[in-house]
Amino acid sequence: MEPTEITAGRLHLRPYAESDIDAVYACCQDPDIQRWITVPVPYERVHAKTYVREQTADGWRAGTGNSFAVVDSVSNELLASIGLVSVNLRNKQAEVGFWTAPGARGKGVATQATQVVARWAFEDLGIERLEWMAEVGNVGSRRVAEKAGFTVEGVLRSRLVNRDGSRADAWIGALLPGDLR
Repeated sequence: MEPTEITAGRLHLRPYAESDIDAVYACCQDPDIQRWITVPVPYERVHAKTYVREQTADGWRAGTGNSFAVVDSVSNELLASIGLVSVNLRNKQAEVGFWTAPGARGKGVATQATQVVARWAFEDLGIERLEWMAEVGNVGSRRVAEKAGFTVEGVLRSRLVNRDGSRADAWIGALLPGDLR
């Protein structure tokens, strides 16, 4: 799959670039990102390099994931990260995942980026069901999903595995093409 860029008003979604390494590293020092997102802890600069240079490019190349740097369309400041994971084109479904830079929280960035990626997934990739999942208790992620139009469908018991090997329940939600506002 070819990497894609999408401009939506104040936001520009694009594949990660070498120039994003420092911003990814800084964002992933945030305790909330480390708490709710599966990133290495401690998060070192080498992790940001690997993510930007290899992991995101590999997902695009294999067609199994599509990671976007969400940047301010004027300043190019990294505001968030969003992507499709577990892309299954045969079954026409995927899962969306995101995090927001601490300074961009509460400004609608993640909600808008989620809607933009959903529209792209439905219209360009033919996805018919987009899922969102977060550990029970991650109210920020749930708020974004609901504002983006997702219907929370329930709780998946013991669905997620934490870094220490313990298991946690997960909220699951879905967005269908007709749900977009």
